Amino acid sequence: MPSGKIRCDVMLLIWLTVVLYAAGCGLQTATDNRAKGKDSFACGDVTVGVVPSDGVSTKDVYLCKGDTLTWEPNGHSFVVTFPKKYPFQGPPKTFQNDANNPNAAVTSPPAIYTGALVVYRYDMTVDGNPAPDPQVVGGGKHGP
Repeated sequence: MPSGKIRCDVMLLIWLTVVLYAAGCGLQTATDNRAKGKDSFACGDVTVGVVPSDGVSTKDVYLCKGDTLTWEPNGHSFVVTFPKKYPFQGPPKTFQNDANNPNAAVTSPPAIYTGALVVYRYDMTVDGNPAPDPQVVGGGKHGP
């Protein structure tokens, strides 16, 4: 009987070694990919809702070349300006809902390609009050 217990212990030890080795290799690969800049994010047109206390319903918006950002007013008046860097094609502009059609969504021009991740901070007021500073992240590995 002792030899059966020893064989069982050895098999358990081998199994644990294989499992831990495989898990360690998987973690190493994930770490290596992050270190090499291979993280990515989902691209596509984004729609956010205007929210008085938070500015918008989504705090970080990721855009790649050609993507647009749409603000849904949700019954609020809003103004968005990019004070420093502008992430869209064409000259910088202020985005705000139309007083004649206050519930109409406002859509940006297509996003530009920057070649790297860039954070574009913007200023926003909702119903005349400053809203928290949301941000747009543009770039990534998706390009021309």
